[in-house]
Amino acid sequence: MTKQNDGIAIFLANRHYLYGLLQHIFGHEPSIELIEVIVSEHTRKALKLLPDEDEYELDDCLVVLEELKQAIATGAEDTLDKLKSEYTYLMLGPNKLPAPPWESVYLTDERMIFQENTLRVRRTYLEYQFLPANYPHEADDHLALELDFLTHLAKLTQEAFEAENLEEVKRLLADQKAFLAEHLLVWIGDFAEQIQLSKTHHLYPQMASLTEQVLKIDAAALDELISLL
Repeated sequence: MTKQNDGIAIFLANRHYLYGLLQHIFGHEPSIELIEVIVSEHTRKALKLLPDEDEYELDDCLVVLEELKQAIATGAEDTLDKLKSEYTYLMLGPNKLPAPPWESVYLTDERMIFQENTLRVRRTYLEYQFLPANYPHEADDHLALELDFLTHLAKLTQEAFEAENLEEVKRLLADQKAFLAEHLLVWIGDFAEQIQLSKTHHLYPQMASLTEQVLKIDAAALDELISLL
């Protein structure tokens, strides 16, 4: 494998890891196991592999992860309770969510879920035989489900690259670029901004900002990679 191909392979593996991590952060109640992955050296290295132009934003995230790591070391159960409470307050309810994690909310005046845009997201999923785990009880345009879809496509891209099927790689990358442009990047900024206004900042508001940065960086990187193939 050439040096360029080595670099592409590392990039594809890294984005698959990061999308999977972000999906677990927003799609699962926090656990000690999840927190250990979040604060692991693997995660730190994955973030360090992102382009330098956003290093100042990513450094803020690394500080948060280091603080969380220390909190777990000194009081794991207490820290976990705080994160569970924050997750429930921000992502589950029962009270009105400060920043609803559904795309449709940010695209309609009614701020409702299960709208036409939800169906467009579902149709995109079905093109890849991707069926969300909570279908049909959870709206398809939930942040965790959209991230899960990109995790799925990132894995398919890795496999196609390893099989040296470059046409399939290009097709998959183009579809991911389109999904980012037409869906996640349309609303992730509003979600990240609104969640910063919440009364709690243990982890999830910072992770929302990180998600916005990762998506923007990835979209630009996909442009560059497609041009190389």
